[in-house]
Amino acid sequence: MGSRVLYFPFSPNNFKTSTSLQEALLLQFPKSVRGICIATWIFNTGLAGCGPAPEAGQEDTAGSLEQALTEGAPLTAHDASCLRLQDQNTWTSYASYMTPVGPAVGMPGVLADLNRVGPVLTSTNHPPAVGYKGGFRWNDGDMTTTDWVPQALTAGVSGSTNVAIVSWHYSLTSPDKGVRISVADISDMSASAVNYRHVLLVRPTSSGNFTTVPVHGGGLAWFGNYLYLADTSQGMRVFDLTQIREVDTSTACDTRIGSYGSVWCAYGYKYVLPQVSAYVVPSTITSPCRPKFSFLGKDTRGTTDVVLSGEYCNSGDAQCPYDGSTPGLGGRLYRWPVDSSTYRLKTVSGSVTPERAYIMNEPNVQGVAPIMTTTATTSYWLSSTRYSGALFKVSTGASRTAYLSGNGQWARMPEGMHATGSGTNLWTVTEGYNGSTSPALGGRVVFYVDQAAVD
Repeated sequence: MGSRVLYFPFSPNNFKTSTSLQEALLLQFPKSVRGICIATWIFNTGLAGCGPAPEAGQEDTAGSLEQALTEGAPLTAHDASCLRLQDQNTWTSYASYMTPVGPAVGMPGVLADLNRVGPVLTSTNHPPAVGYKGGFRWNDGDMTTTDWVPQALTAGVSGSTNVAIVSWHYSLTSPDKGVRISVADISDMSASAVNYRHVLLVRPTSSGNFTTVPVHGGGLAWFGNYLYLADTSQGMRVFDLTQIREVDTSTACDTRIGSYGSVWCAYGYKYVLPQVSAYVVPSTITSPCRPKFSFLGKDTRGTTDVVLSGEYCNSGDAQCPYDGSTPGLGGRLYRWPVDSSTYRLKTVSGSVTPERAYIMNEPNVQGVAPIMTTTATTSYWLSSTRYSGALFKVSTGASRTAYLSGNGQWARMPEGMHATGSGTNLWTVTEGYNGSTSPALGGRVVFYVDQAAVD
């Protein structure tokens, strides 16, 4: 039988004001557990609820605070009462900073000016995937560039156009061009090609000026007019799709960002998408409570829509606090509630807390999507670069179902995902494998499968 996990649902701040309550509650726990909680309060580690606690009689060591994890096991409920995000509340100021740059063209302006062509995949060159239905590859330059690497994917509708948005991470450091997104018209996947355009993400810095967004860009989620972007060490940045603006594309702008004389530059890109605010983890919240924001997802199944966020962990250079005795398995998955009237995260006094959290028991997770064929919010698909590429179907009630690239069941190096609300298609983007330009052998692609085939 596996070890029991005890959760203590009160924040340390509560105990600073109620000594008698603290003492009364402590008496309900075995002595070993009491010691852990006391240490947590004294040193203010930020680990509210003491996290996963040891079984009575175990030694009170740091390691005993960690759960015993098994790869492929069901999702494990996790106490996230210690965690919150703070709204930086730059919505008004950042928007005003962009006004001098010129009129906003928004998503409709970009969709009317797509300048790149991505050939649709055929029956002979698509990657292996259970339930495969269709997809496209990038143009030749985007298939081979090493400067930019595809990361995240989300999708939605603009007017009458079905749109996929893919983020790309800039791999060079001088200058760091940050993150760009590809806006792709996927309305007609029976056509010979998908048209798309790259847009550079920027952060306003002062009136009429802006700079790049130097983060990894590993996750996207699209709600209303807002595009949420994972900021690995800080939280989530938010961009307003109605505020996309056209900038100068002269040769002089190829090496510049922001205001330059009488024009604005974005390293040669024609359009910029400005940040409007961010939700960040306060600096007072430290490990193990403080998570990474490696990827994002969108879940609309419950009574409240949520942004999903999760942690990438492996057994080498990216281990996580709750890995326990098996490094790589302790990545956490969080559900952040969205206000249906504003499409911003639901805040109380400027802070937002996750409505639920899980430990995934899977390594190398790169993306998440809800299983839309059920209304239960306890089941998900996870994309992983484990086994060079895998899709995991996971839930709180059963061990995982795995679709592996090595068995010809899934594409190599999958990243972000999006599940259509109708429960029909599951979309994903791949990073690329060993520099291949062949879509069937690991080249960069965007494709979708039948949700029912992998459910």
